[in-house]
Formats: sequence, C-alpha cells, structure tokens
Amino acid sequence: MDIPIIHLQFSSVDRSSSPPVATLLSSLRKGFPPAFRRAAGCAAEGGECGHGGDCPCKTVFGQELAADPAALRRYQKPPLPFAFRLQQANSDGGGEGLGLVLFGAAVTHLDLFVAAALDFLAPCSGGGWRVSAVAADGVLVAIPPGTSPAEFHSLPILSFDDLLEPCPGMVTEVTIELLSPVRLLQGGAPMRHIPFAPLAGALFRRISAMAYYYGGRELPFDFKWLASLASQVACSRSELVRTPSGVAGRVTYGGDLEEILPFLSLGSLLNVGKGAAYGMGSYRILTP
Repeated sequence: MDIPIIHLQFSSVDRSSSPPVATLLSSLRKGFPPAFRRAAGCAAEGGECGHGGDCPCKTVFGQELAADPAALRRYQKPPLPFAFRLQQANSDGGGEGLGLVLFGAAVTHLDLFVAAALDFLAPCSGGGWRVSAVAADGVLVAIPPGTSPAEFHSLPILSFDDLLEPCPGMVTEVTIELLSPVRLLQGGAPMRHIPFAPLAGALFRRISAMAYYYGGRELPFDFKWLASLASQVACSRSELVRTPSGVAGRVTYGGDLEEILPFLSLGSLLNVGKGAAYGMGSYRILTP
C-alpha cells in the first residue's frame, strides 16, 4: 500500500507586509505546536488533554517508540511526520512561500495542519495568506478559506512509491543548494563540511523511519549496499559556508548516484539533519 504525502504552500497575499519566509523558521519550533493544540482543541502544554488517547496532538507530536525491539534498534526515535520548508517561486506563478509537507498518517489531520499554520502565520502578514496544495508537476491547487475537510479528497496527493522510483539512465553528478542551514552531527559535534556519505546516511535513516512509523512499511532496500555506494561519492565542488545554525550554500557531488538519487529527491521535500521538521536542512536539487 502506498504512503500518501501532501505538499502545502502558504504564500502571503501582501508580500510587502510580510517578513522574508526564512525569518519564520526560527520561531516555528516554539510557535507551531501550541498553534496545533489550539486548532485541535487541546489543553495548553503540560495540561490534561481533553481528547484522551485519540488526541491528534499525541498522534502528531507523541513520537511513540516501536514496541518491537528489533524495529527500535533499526529506527530508534521516530521523526515528526511533517516538514516545513522554504518554498521557491515556481512556474505556476507562485512566489516564495512557506512549504509544509505532511507524511503518511499526518495527512488525516490536514485540516488541523492548515488551521494551525494559518494561526501561526497570522501575525506575520496584514493581508492574509493563500493556501495551496502542490501537485507532482508543481502546479498549485488553491485551498479556499473555509474549505471543508470533506472537500480535501480532490487535492493532489503525492505518491511515496513514485517519488522513490529509480531514475532512468546513469547519473554521475548532482548539485544541491541548501535553502536553510543543515546541521549534521559527527561524534556529537556539528559537521563543518558535508561529505556525501553522512548526508545520504541521514536521508536513509529519516526516510525509512518515517515510512515505518507513519506509513506502516519497512522499505525493501539494502541500506548497507546503498551506504557503500554513498561512501564512494565525492564532493567535486563546494560553495558551503558555516553559519551559527549549520552549513549553507551549494555543493556538487560526483560518483555513482543512480540508486541514491530517489532518496535525494524525496529528501528535498522532507529536509535532512537536526530540526528538519521545522525547516532546517531544506534544500533543492539543481542537477540533473
């Protein structure tokens, strides 16, 4: 069974009155969870939840560990089932915006995510926000204000299986532009450079854990073999700079990338590294 993914975009109606989207990322971790609790009708953080075990807040933010010891060793703590990201201008007339990708089980709470994101964004623009769903080809499908959850079935749903389809032909080079700083750890310390193997390994772990915890699937990939391929991919050009939050800029990798490129493509929706759910490690692929 395929895992559903919905890609939302929030664009300011009056760009002159809204801050740059990048400045919103620093407040997402603190501001979005309480906005979601308000949308779900839950008590304040630390208070008793009125929804009990079926509370959407627990489903989204609970990060309940796997009961199976073997699965727990493989996947450890689950990531959150969503990812905010910097949304670039596209060919369908959409300008820069704040993207939000919902993964697997999180899709069932689409209405709460939309309400919570608008709640969080409300103070940031006097003109309000347009909400759209992004189709696989980049076309935006508007979600008008007051849309009933019953109408959401008509929105484009991305296919996890399609996104992980092998790419046709040989791929030997790829350039990645980091739209927000990426923070990967090695020995407990932030990495100052981004070799390909740690980047790919972080993507393998993130995507496989999300598929297990929120899609109910164990991916049929030989990750040891993929890791061995990744270890042979080298950085051929780097324009990375260090920032207080991590590493940003562009980097080009060369090597046998054909089997790994689908994970890079899916990762461009889900982000990578520490703080990925709240917009850190957001990137786009410039080539091929």
